[in-house]
Amino acid sequence: MDAAAKVLTITIDGKSASVREGTTILHSARKLGIEIPSLCYHPALEPYGVCRVCIVEVGRGERTRIVTACNYPIQDDGLEVFTNSERIQKDRRVVIEMLLARCWSSPVIRDFAARFGIYDTDLEKTENEECTLCGLCVNVCRDLIGQSAIGFEGRGVDRRATSPFKRSSEDCIGCGACVYVCPTGCIKMEDLPQERVLQMWQNEIPLFACKSCGRRFDTVRQLEILKTRNPSSRYYLEKCPQCRETELAELMLKKAGI
Repeated sequence: MDAAAKVLTITIDGKSASVREGTTILHSARKLGIEIPSLCYHPALEPYGVCRVCIVEVGRGERTRIVTACNYPIQDDGLEVFTNSERIQKDRRVVIEMLLARCWSSPVIRDFAARFGIYDTDLEKTENEECTLCGLCVNVCRDLIGQSAIGFEGRGVDRRATSPFKRSSEDCIGCGACVYVCPTGCIKMEDLPQERVLQMWQNEIPLFACKSCGRRFDTVRQLEILKTRNPSSRYYLEKCPQCRETELAELMLKKAGI
C-alpha cells in the first residue's frame, strides 16, 4: 500500500471505518469483523471476482449498484456499503443456486449453500463435478509458481481447468500449490512410493530420494526449479526436512559446546 495514499471514511453495514484509498471492500469489512462470503478469493493471489459470491451493494442514498467486494477498491470518501441487503440476499441466492447446480456432487458447495438456507435447486444439476471454475489453481500456478502448467479451455458451460491438450505437462513440477488453494478439494494429490500423482492433470512425477536417509520427500522437478532459483541452497535441498532438522540441531549443539 502506498504510504502517501489518502485515508477515506466509509460505512459498512452502519459501521464507520477509516481506510487507505485503494483498500478493497472485502479487506475493509473483515477488519470490522463483518464477514462477506467468498469462494474464489485467496490472500496470496490477485482477486478477480469470478465466483460472484462476495457481491455487495455500494453507493449513497438510493443510488446504489452491485459490485464484487474482493476486487472493488475504495476510492470515494463517504462510500456506503451494504453486505446483506434484501437485494444482495436475493442476488446472492441466485449465484449460490447456480454454483450448487454446477457442483451438486461437491460436499463443500452443498455445505456452503446450506449456510444460506439453500438445500436444493430447480436448476439442472451436473453430477460428478466439483470444480467451481474459480481459477485459483490456474492463477497460483502461473502467478506464484511461475509454471503455467494448467489453464482454461472452452467457454460457457464447457469451460474447464485442464493441462494443455489434456495431457501430462512437463511444466508441472508437482508442488501441490493447486491442491492447497482449491476451495472444494476437487484436485487430489497422492504420494506413492516412487512418484507423486495429480490425477486431474494426468501427471505422475518422480519423487527425489534424500541423500542422507533415502526417504522420498519431494518431486525431482520441484527441487530442480528451487535449485535453479537459489543455487546456494542446492545441497540443503537434497536432504529431507527431517534430516535437515537433525543436522541443524546437531550444529546448534556443537556451537553451544554441548
